[in-house]
Amino acid sequence: MRVAVISPYYKEPLDVLRRCHESVLGQQGDVTHFMVADGFPAADVDSWESVVHIKIPNHADYGDTPRGVGAACVAANGFDAICFLDADNWYEPNHIETMRSIVQMTGAQVVTATRTIIAADGRVLGICKESNGIDFNDTNCYFLTRAAFPACAVWLFKDLSESIVGDRVFWRAVQTGGYTRAHSIVPSVNYVTTLAFHYQMFGETPPDDSKLIAQFNDDQHFQIISYAQLKEIRREAGY
Repeated sequence: MRVAVISPYYKEPLDVLRRCHESVLGQQGDVTHFMVADGFPAADVDSWESVVHIKIPNHADYGDTPRGVGAACVAANGFDAICFLDADNWYEPNHIETMRSIVQMTGAQVVTATRTIIAADGRVLGICKESNGIDFNDTNCYFLTRAAFPACAVWLFKDLSESIVGDRVFWRAVQTGGYTRAHSIVPSVNYVTTLAFHYQMFGETPPDDSKLIAQFNDDQHFQIISYAQLKEIRREAGY
C-alpha cells in the first residue's frame, strides 16, 4: 500500500519541519512525504529524502488549500492512502503501520487515530479526550483509503469563511460521505497545541498567548482571540 503524508507548512522553523519529516521518514512501508509550502518554501526541503516538495502561493486559509492541492497530486499519482500531518506535529514510529493494519483487519475506508496533546513548552498534557473518531477527529489523525479521497475536495471548495474551522468542515464531509470507519486507540500522533481548551481539558490554566476560536453575537463569523483577550472581555463584562 502506497501511503502519502501531506504536510502544509508556512513559516515554521527548519528544525520543526525536520522533526515532522523525520517522523514520516521513520514509518514502515512505502511512505512518501508531500510537503506543501504555503507561500514561503524552505530551500532545504528540496534535498530531503522521500519528499515531494510542492510550492504554491500563500492562501491564508490555515493550510486548507495546500491540503487540497496535495491531495489532488497524491490521487493523480496513484497512491492508495492519504494522511495529513501539520508541520509542527509528528508521528510515533508505529503510526502508519497501525493504520494500515486496521484497514487490513476491518476493511475500513477511513481510520482515525488517537493523539497525544503536547504543550507549547514541550510537556505532555495527556491523551486527547475530544478527538475520538466519534464526536470529532483531528486533521492529523486520518488515514484515508482511495474510496474516501473525494472528501478531500472540501479543502478546496468550501466557503473561505469556514477555513478557521476547516477541521470541523472536513470531519463533517467524512461523516456525511458514508465511508466505513474504524478507530485506533493507540496514541500515535503528537499534537503541539496552541489552544486554551486543551490546557483546560487537563486541568491547567491556559497561557495568555494560547488561542480560542470565538463567535460573538454581532458577528456570524468565527475569529481567533488569545486567552488574555478573553480574560479582558470577561473583566469588562463584569465576570
